[in-house]
Amino acid sequence: MSSTARNSVRGGLLEGVELVQLYPASTDPMSACEPAWRALRIASRVAGSLGAQLFVHGDPPRDGNAFYQLDETVLTQSALDDWIVGRGRTATSCRVALAASAPTTTKDRHAHPAHCSRVLLELEPWHTEETLFANSGIAHLLGDPEREPLVPAGSYAGHTLGYAVLAALIALCLKQRRFSQTDTAIVPGAGVLAWVNWKAAVAAAQGKEIGRRGQRAEWPVVECADGHVALVYTERDWQSLVEWVDHPALKREELATFRGRLDNREAYVGVLREFFRDKTKAELSTVFLDRAIPAAPVLTLSDLAGDPLLLHRGALEPASALPEDLTDAVVVPRVPHRIAREVPHSVHVADSSPAEEPGLPLRGIRVLDFGIITAGAGVSALLADLGAEVLKIESEARPDPFRGWAGAAEKDKAGDAPVFMSNNRNKLGLALDLKSESGKRTFFELVKSADVVLENFRRGVLDRLGLTFDALRAVNPTILLASISGQGLDGPGARHTTFGSTLEANSGFADLTRYESDAPVISGRNLNYPDQIVCLYGAAIVMAAVADCRERGIARHVDVSQRDCALFQLGDAIAHVSAGGADQPAAIRGLSRRSRLSRIVACYDGRYVALTAASEDVAKRIDGLESLDPASLERWASEQASETVVQCFLDAGGGATLSRVGSELLNDIALWSRQVFARSPNGSLVKGFPFQFSDSPMTVWGDSPAVGEHTRQLVETS
Repeated sequence: MSSTARNSVRGGLLEGVELVQLYPASTDPMSACEPAWRALRIASRVAGSLGAQLFVHGDPPRDGNAFYQLDETVLTQSALDDWIVGRGRTATSCRVALAASAPTTTKDRHAHPAHCSRVLLELEPWHTEETLFANSGIAHLLGDPEREPLVPAGSYAGHTLGYAVLAALIALCLKQRRFSQTDTAIVPGAGVLAWVNWKAAVAAAQGKEIGRRGQRAEWPVVECADGHVALVYTERDWQSLVEWVDHPALKREELATFRGRLDNREAYVGVLREFFRDKTKAELSTVFLDRAIPAAPVLTLSDLAGDPLLLHRGALEPASALPEDLTDAVVVPRVPHRIAREVPHSVHVADSSPAEEPGLPLRGIRVLDFGIITAGAGVSALLADLGAEVLKIESEARPDPFRGWAGAAEKDKAGDAPVFMSNNRNKLGLALDLKSESGKRTFFELVKSADVVLENFRRGVLDRLGLTFDALRAVNPTILLASISGQGLDGPGARHTTFGSTLEANSGFADLTRYESDAPVISGRNLNYPDQIVCLYGAAIVMAAVADCRERGIARHVDVSQRDCALFQLGDAIAHVSAGGADQPAAIRGLSRRSRLSRIVACYDGRYVALTAASEDVAKRIDGLESLDPASLERWASEQASETVVQCFLDAGGGATLSRVGSELLNDIALWSRQVFARSPNGSLVKGFPFQFSDSPMTVWGDSPAVGEHTRQLVETS
């Protein structure tokens, strides 16, 4: 089979879905909220690629960027009214409306017509990339502790909200298709970014504040001959790096551990800088792969078009709808998943009959979960929240490595790491030795009653265990195998071990996260941005694919790439560069229709505040502030307490928020009320939900399981 066939992107997973985007009138303050309209556009773009029919009402901002040009039908007010009440609706059609509004506590936000579900994205009208990154605490993790927090150039906040909107709308579609029930999903815009930054809140609950480390970060970014390289490694990988560099300064015993490298950073980073200075990105990519070191060159937007793996995956494609002044050379990213294989079968699985009481969309779906750490386990956690029965499969000899991360109890005592608990609550624990014949027999018995097998192992592990797609479909002809991988299933370098920070480097994120003229920045273990956003996108695609497998009698292997998820969030920037635009961070920031002011400034008390203003009129309403020009603003803010700066801007009609730390997220009543954070039954702090339903709310009903906690129960009943 050709690589093109292997990596096809199948439309049709949302066939029969009608999606209308509702944009406010130009006089409505929400019309200027850039992250909101970008979120609706990116969610609609993915839905359209999956076969949904797109409609639009109102006037979405049109900036001429090819990434946001969609094949859609404009609805007049009367046509919209007919659409909402179900006129012209076929028996099999599913209708979902997308809208954005300011946060409200009124009950009418939960209302939805009988024939239409609704996704409501709630944001303050003044929210920007800067205020969302600051308010969520993500900015506090990026940059140098002696300087202002960093916000990446581009539209990462808006597009991450788009992934949450996408997951919510597919969940609603599934609920309509399976149970003939409509619902409203509320997406708390600022809460989604805090949900992405859940590690900061979990750390705060353990009495630790995590923050940016700048030049003292564990994983340094150093210059190479034609740019920069991000050096990412664990203890095992460190030894491979030491053998390659072969310098006595790196062989010191104290550098063999994570803590030792942090405490003695300056003793070895200079050696690494000198070693990498004369090596090219292409040369380094080859060596990192050969030596299994999860480091990566920092790719610019211009570099992406020539990357061998992205070329193999067809990750960039010609824009389908172009303004007249653009040429065929303009490209945009393809959606971040591929259908690796699908095999039709004559068997069709009867789904649940409509229920009298509202239920969660994945009720009755069984998931066999091999997901580990964040990327895989986080996807399956959201599936569990949405109603699936998720069986977490481990072995006593090889449990999920996240169990032993920071905060875990000593080995001779019970107690898993807090980060493990967040990604594994609402699951059942099953212990199987898949290297034994009895373990495999038990597993394949479970496959017969399962709908999904989900994994994010290193490439080749499933094959070595004999758990191939063909083996799975032999016992279940409508099984969905969902592979959540760093860079896809095949192609040059696909088997390269990666972490989230590796993918920040080779997807464009790191190059766009930097102070002017300084080195790029990766987030490190405290965030790993691609690990978090794949949880939203991966869960959305698994939901869409599993329903299609059941209805059409198909076995399918879905490939979701974390790198592609990060790449897709740069769609507007990639279109700009391919049309001849500059690829520097300053140019990418200029793509946004930003307010007169949107920046982070330092205050008298040492805190940082993200400020936004639509016009100079805001400055005129603030005593002592001459203008919004940088010098004037910074001088004024440096003489004020941070809380004063925030209040002055809000009172003057602008927007403002502190650049928050983990403890402030943990103690935020609004985040708890929106269930962005939650408590499991044993009282442990865990991450909550990126959206919530009005009729059938998600809950955290179960603690994370011990290894094999429910094995006897599950094996005896399967």
